[in-house]
Formats: sequence, structure tokens, C-alpha cells
Amino acid sequence: MSVVILGAGLGALRVAETLRRSGFVGAIDVVGAEEHPPYDRPPLTKALLRGEITHTTLKPDLADLDVRSHLGVAVTAVDPMTHIVTLADGRTLGYRALVIATGASPRRLRDVPPGDGLHVVRTVDDARRLRTALAAARPLVVVGAGFVGCEVAASARQAGVEVDLVETLPGPLYRALGDPAAGIVRTLLTDRGVRVHAPASVAEISAPDSNGTRTVSLDNGTVVTQCEVVLGLGVVPATGSLIGSGIELADGVVCDAGGHTSAPDVWAVGDVARWHHPLAGASVRVEHWTSAGEQARIVGSNVAATLDGGTRTELSTNDVPYFWSDVFDVKIQALGFVDPNDVVQVTEPAGRPVLVYSRDERLRAVVGFGAPARVARLRSAVASGAPAAEVVAGLQR
Repeated sequence: MSVVILGAGLGALRVAETLRRSGFVGAIDVVGAEEHPPYDRPPLTKALLRGEITHTTLKPDLADLDVRSHLGVAVTAVDPMTHIVTLADGRTLGYRALVIATGASPRRLRDVPPGDGLHVVRTVDDARRLRTALAAARPLVVVGAGFVGCEVAASARQAGVEVDLVETLPGPLYRALGDPAAGIVRTLLTDRGVRVHAPASVAEISAPDSNGTRTVSLDNGTVVTQCEVVLGLGVVPATGSLIGSGIELADGVVCDAGGHTSAPDVWAVGDVARWHHPLAGASVRVEHWTSAGEQARIVGSNVAATLDGGTRTELSTNDVPYFWSDVFDVKIQALGFVDPNDVVQVTEPAGRPVLVYSRDERLRAVVGFGAPARVARLRSAVASGAPAAEVVAGLQR
């Protein structure tokens, strides 16, 4: 039996890499539903969608790590009692340790006719299909103004496509970052020609016509014809194969601060995993690239420690969450757990907005727009919950 990793993305690759660096010499099996080797997802809505790059394959290769790959096959069942996973092609794999890194799946609208002209952007194949569609210069309607929706809208405008961005909440990124940030992002988008409809809802998306395009009607009276449609409605953790396994699930796989699940010898990382985080004081699922890599490093080390008899000290997460997004030429960066319900103060050092999020007058998070140096130097202040007034004063100097 081996270490089996379910999922073949960034988290899976980094777990395997950490296992080898930790001295683990046993067998490692990686199972991925997609046919592609591990690749980077952030560029899918940006450089790859704009045609600036053709792939985002990550290094090292699984073969270089002496990993057995099972790509293009889904997992159908996990049995922690027997330590066996079952694959869609009928094969089974036994494990000494199991790492769940299955990621997440995009949400979709109900009652929308399937077929051409309707896209999500979660996989490299999704991005390539949308890139081909954008080359026809048809209008694009993006439903949902979260990070994926805003990035797709910006990339499409850079490709010369007319874009309508639809959001049920008051503004772009409102759910993630709150009202002040939503206003900044709305201006950023509209100044570059994106038509932002927020708040607004989709009344109807037609079936594809003979050209494979759609008609979209909004509740504000807007109608866009002969268009492509992208759904950017967020994701749900990919836990379907775990139903009935006995592993605790609650909007993801529930883990402790070291990635352990409720089942013996089973860990989880990445978008599918809900880890206890000391800064949040709760169990949280963090859908960020940097968090997936950090969790993979911890789990790889902890699995290696377990398999060699636990001679090494186990690790747990205490890292300050960090994420970024690129909308046109503006890099949006955040440190900490951003909660729009916290007190938000807007500063503009050198004309570049930095938002300070606080609770009980203590710093919880910062979000910067084109201000990487200022955001980076606030990491320790976020980690320690520094007085928000001092942080604001320092930014204003």
C-alpha cells in the first residue's frame, strides 16, 4: 500500500513534493479526474484566457518525483475502514495514508438550457474553450462579479470584447471585500468599458441559437443578444466521492489545524478542506492558491512523520492568509481574514487605496489596490492584531 492523493492539482503536487523532500521513499499514487498533469489555475482567467500563454503546467513533473499517475479517472468511493479507494474504472487502491485534494466544482444556474455558448472557467479546458469563443468577438455576459467574474470580464475587454457583468449584490467583489472595495472595483471596471449591472439579476438565458450563442435578459430591462455567457458564481467543495465514507463533512472536509480529518490516516488540503485556523478562531475553508501550497507543505510533512513513526514534530497552520487578483493592470492583494462586516477604513497613500479591516479596534485584515509593498509589510501587524488606529496612522504618513 502507498500514500494515495486524490486530486491532481497544486495541492496534490506539493504534498508529493514535500513527502519526497521529507525522506519518504515509499510508493505515491496521484488520482486526477482531469487528463492533464498538475497545472496552475490563477492564470486561466488572465494570461491563458488572453492567449499570452498556452499552458500552466506546474513543475516538477510527477514522474520526476517517482509518483504513479492515474489521470482522467474519477474516484467513486473512499472506505477509511479498509483503507481502500475505488476508481470509476473499477480499480481499487489501498493506502497507508490518504490525502484528499479534490478541489471544488463551479456552481451553475438552475433551469438554464445546456449546450453551446455557456461557460464556466475552472479547468484549463474550460479556459481554452472560452478563449476560442472570445476570438469570434461576440458580446460576453458574465454572471457573478466575484474574483473569477471580474478577472474574466477584464481579460475579455483586453481582448476587445464587449462585456456586461451582472451581480445580484450592490457591486463587484461586494461579498468578498465589502462596500468600499466594491466601489473601487466598479470604477476600475467601468473606466475600462465593462458595463456593470449591480444590483441586477438574470431573468432568462435562452437556449443556444443556430450560431451557438445566447440571449440574456436582465431584470433591469437589459437584453444582450448573440452573446457568450460565463457563470462566475463561486464553487462548492468536491466531496461527492466521500459521501457515506464516515469522514466528517461540513461545506468541505473538516480538519484540525494540521490537516487531519475525522478518519484515521486521512488528511485534506486545498479548496476542499476546512481547517481550524488559530487567527480565525474557527474552522474555515480558504480558497486561495497560497493557502493550498501552505497546507500541502504541512500535510506532506505530517504524513511523512506519521509513516516513519512520528519522530518529527507535527506542524499546524498559523500562517496569515494571503490572496491576490489581477483586474486589468491593478493587483488586488489581501492579508488576513477579510470580513465585510468588520469596520473598514479607507486610506490612499500615494493615491493607491489600502483598506484596513478591524474588529474591537484590532486589525483583522488589509486589502490593497496596486500597493504591494504597503500590504506586504503589514503581515506581522495582521498576525498580532495590532491596534487599527496605529496601522491607519502609519499608512497616512
